[in-house]
Amino acid sequence: MTGYHLIGHSAAFTRVLNAARMVAPTDATILLYGETGTGKATLAREIHACSTRRLRPFLALAAATLTGELFERAPDTEQGAALRNAAGGTLFLDEVADLGPAAQAALLRYLETGAVGPFATEPLSLRVVAATATDLGARVAEGMFRGDLFHRLNVVPLEVPSLRERIEDLPLLLKHYARSFARELACPPSSFRPTALNALKAYDWPGNVRELRNLCERLAILLPGTPIGPENLPLEMRSALRNAGAAGFRLPVGGIDLNLLEKDVIRQALELAAGNRSRAARLLGISRDTLLYRIQKHGIAP
Repeated sequence: MTGYHLIGHSAAFTRVLNAARMVAPTDATILLYGETGTGKATLAREIHACSTRRLRPFLALAAATLTGELFERAPDTEQGAALRNAAGGTLFLDEVADLGPAAQAALLRYLETGAVGPFATEPLSLRVVAATATDLGARVAEGMFRGDLFHRLNVVPLEVPSLRERIEDLPLLLKHYARSFARELACPPSSFRPTALNALKAYDWPGNVRELRNLCERLAILLPGTPIGPENLPLEMRSALRNAGAAGFRLPVGGIDLNLLEKDVIRQALELAAGNRSRAARLLGISRDTLLYRIQKHGIAP
C-alpha cells in the first residue's frame, strides 16, 4: 500500500522537518500540531527513525481508545501487551485532545514517574510523541484538557504546515503519488496538464496531503496514464479555479509555468475548434496570425 512520505522543498516544510530531526536524538516529549491529513503520523515516524530508539518498536495509538488503566498497570489486553512490548521505543499518541479525564491523569503520572504498575514502580522507558489537530491551549482554557498534562506534552511543539502553506510542493507530491500508484497498480502514471495544476494550486485542500493522495489513487484507477486536465478533476477542484478567476487572477504561491500554460490553452482551443485555427483564435480572443505565431513558437503539431 502506498503510504505517506516526507516530500517537499518548501521553506515551511523544510523548517519543521529540520527541527524534527534536530530534536529526534533527544528523549524530549514532542507535541505535533497540524490540520488533519498534514502528515503528523509520518513525521512522528521520521522522528523515531532518527532517534537512538529506532531499533525498538514505534507504537501508534489513537488517544480516544485509551483508558487510565493502560498507563496505571499496562493490563493483560492487546493494548497493554503492545505497550509493554514497545519498551525502549516510541509511543505516538494520535489526536491526544481526545483523551478522557482518567487517561489524562494516568498519562500525566506516567510522564512524571516513567513507570507503570499499581504503585508506579515498574519502569517502562518510552519516548512520547503526541499529535493534535485541535488547539490544546484553548481546550485547557475551556477546562476540557489538563493544563499540567498540556505543559508536560508541549516540551517541543512542532507545527506541521497545511498543504495550502506549502503549495509549491504540490507538483512534487503529485509526481510521487502518481508514480507510486502506477507501480502498485501496474499501469502508466498519470500526468497533469498546466491548467489542471493551476486548478489544484487554487484549491484550498481541507484534507491536505491525505486528500491529494486519495485524488492520485482515484485517477490512477479510473484514468491510468491519462494527461489530467481540469475536466478530470472533482467539481470542488474545478470550481476553485473558476472562483479564483471570478475574483481576478491570483498567482499561486508556488508559481506557474507560463509557457506550458499557454501551450496547453492553445491545444484546448484547437480541440474545441476541431482544428479550425480561425475559430480557435476567436475562442482565445487573439488574431489568427498571433495564434499561428504561437503555434509555431510552441511547436504544436497540426
